[in-house]
Amino acid sequence: MHADVIVLGAGMVGVSVALHLQPRGRDVVLIDRRGAGEETSYGNSGLIQSEGAIPYAFPREFGTILSYAMNRRSDAVYHLAALPRMAPWLFRYWQNAAPERIERSARALAPLMAQCVHEHDALIAEAGGAAGALVQHRGWIRCLRTEERLRQAIADARRLD
Repeated sequence: MHADVIVLGAGMVGVSVALHLQPRGRDVVLIDRRGAGEETSYGNSGLIQSEGAIPYAFPREFGTILSYAMNRRSDAVYHLAALPRMAPWLFRYWQNAAPERIERSARALAPLMAQCVHEHDALIAEAGGAAGALVQHRGWIRCLRTEERLRQAIADARRLD
């Protein structure tokens, strides 16, 4: 078998990359250890989102870091025995979560994320058949528990305009 490109992962991103390369004259092989869309894309519940340009940052507040350190969070759980191996990685994650670095990443990602819904709509239309019936444009609802979190979310959104 001959291929110009091997795409690893048959989730939404991998399939989209393969579909974009074929009209450009590339012979593409798509490889995944499971079936198409059965890993990360499955875990994301099939969401196609354009607002997710702000990366998830390592917390900077002492109380939040302490709650993670005490293993009292449901969004991240770790085994104490793994901490020595994880510590260098966690330190780099913390360094890269500095506000100015998050801002730089978000500004770089925003134009790419803004285009993703249009790109997926084009691929869905090209697929034809029942593919269009599988997609619902309903927007995104995010619930916040406090006024402070709401103000922060609004400020984050405005920074990317």
